[in-house]
Formats: sequence, C-alpha cells, structure tokens
Amino acid sequence: MWDTMLKKIDHELLPQSAARLWDADLQSIKLINSDMSLVYKFKSHSKCYYLRVTHPVIRSQSELSAAIAYQRHLFDYGAPICEPVKSCNGNYIEEVIHHDDTYLVHVNEEITGEFIHLNHKDKNPYIAWGKSLAHLHRAAKSYHPDHNHRFLDWRDLWEEVGRNIHNEDDVIKAEYEEIDDWFSVLNKTQYDFGITHGDHRLESVLYDGQQVHIIDFDEPVYHWYWADLARPFLEQNPKNIAKWKKKAAWFLEGYSTILPFEDEKINYLPWFIRMKNMDIYLEMKNNPGMHGGGFGYDRLAELCENISNPLMTWNL
Repeated sequence: MWDTMLKKIDHELLPQSAARLWDADLQSIKLINSDMSLVYKFKSHSKCYYLRVTHPVIRSQSELSAAIAYQRHLFDYGAPICEPVKSCNGNYIEEVIHHDDTYLVHVNEEITGEFIHLNHKDKNPYIAWGKSLAHLHRAAKSYHPDHNHRFLDWRDLWEEVGRNIHNEDDVIKAEYEEIDDWFSVLNKTQYDFGITHGDHRLESVLYDGQQVHIIDFDEPVYHWYWADLARPFLEQNPKNIAKWKKKAAWFLEGYSTILPFEDEKINYLPWFIRMKNMDIYLEMKNNPGMHGGGFGYDRLAELCENISNPLMTWNL
C-alpha cells in the first residue's frame, strides 16, 4: 500500500505544501527517506527540522496524536530525544491535500550526530547509550495517556505474528509456542512494564561524540522495557557474539546506573530477541517487498537459522 502511494507523490509539491506550515525555507527541502516512512529535511530560521509524512490509511490521526503526546512528555521530562515542533497554526499534526488525497504531516527538530554502531573501541558511547535509554524509560513511567489516546499492547503484536504461523514448518511453530509460553507467565510491574519506544534499533539512536539521543517515535507500545533493551542486538549476527558481547554489557551497565535491575534478569534478553526475531522473520517472509532479494534473502535466511538454533544465540 505504501509503495503504491509513494508512486503518486510529487516530491517537490507535497513537502513544499507541508513545510510552509512550519515557515520553511522551501529551497532547503531534501528527501531523506522513502522506505518505511517518508521524511524530508528542511531549514527554518537557520535551524534544521525533519518533516515526516504518512497517510491516514497507514496510520490514523489518533494513533499519530498519541505517539506525539508520548514523545512530548518524554522530552519535557528530560529524556534525550528529538523534540516535536508545532506548526505556525499551533498544531503538532497538519493535514495536507495532495492530488486529491489527504496526508498527515508532523515535524521534529533536528538532533545532530551519527547513527550509533558497535565498532567503537572504548566503552563511553555504550555507557552513554544505556543511560539515555534508561532516562527515556524513567520518563515513560510517569506518563499517563489522555483517555482519547490508545496504544497497542505487546499481545496485539504477538497475536498478529501468530496469524502468520500456520503455514510454517514444525520448527517455526515449536519456537513460537515456546516463546508464547514463556511470556504468558512473565510478571508485569510498574518497574519493568510500560509504554516503550517500540522500535529501538541502531537507526533510531544518534551519537554526537558525547551524548546519545533517541529518535523515531512511530511505534510506541505497551511492553516490558526489556524489549527496548534487547532490540538492537537482534541486528548482530549471534555467530559473532564474541565481538559485541562486551559492548552489550557496557550498554547494560550504563542503563543500570540510572535504572538498576537484578542481575538475573539479564537472562530475559534472549527471550525478547527471540520474540522480535520471529516477528521480523514472518513479516519479511509474508511481505516480499521488504526483502527485495539479494541481501534481503540473506537476512531472511539468517533469521530462520536463529529460529532453528535459539539456545545457541545471544547468551549474554
């Protein structure tokens, strides 16, 4: 659906119509991303901003409003994240009509830095990263959504994953059932369960040499905070764990300086990684456009291998 809509968009007219609502320098508009979301960068009064575009069929205005309200709370409570910015009309969300269709747009102020990676030699970036995520979770614990704002629950997402399991082989089905059994009895407390970032991966984390900031609040969801802690390490090949295990430990060390946790709960992480691994595998397999051949097929095979050998992976 998103690919079909992208083909109808004029990448000059649409962002200009939208960015005007934030008093943009129209000559500065540049397309940044058109993959899973449509993002443009622009300048206004010497500052840089990011314009994000979606469609009500893909994401309703109420869902977008809930996510921005959550993001606003996190920023106001000191979480190191990007700030949502109101338009000249005083709105966080604006509707823009383009080719007889209506799009939803919103803007965040730019955060400088580069995407974090696991090739840094020293521990400081990972300590800072863990602290930043802990500050986000600490701010999230004080958030009480407006009665009009609804967020998905982890069970909603997991049941959607389950609807794609029926045509899979017995190994895939067995892994799904084992994961489902484990999570079904996991306790929820105010200390470890709440509204999470939902898509905390390397491409959502910026490091400027000192500070780490977290961006992209498109998928907040009620989940255990451990889901955010585990997500980035799914992107690392478990066969190379010796190369990044120490860095994961530094990340967790930084987190624990802000939000301490019991040491044995580190054993939770492989379960959250196994859950997300299953989610991404089935989503990619059932949406061919997501992998597009080549590297995508290699990634799909890697995810499948992880499912087949779950106890050999991510032993932190």
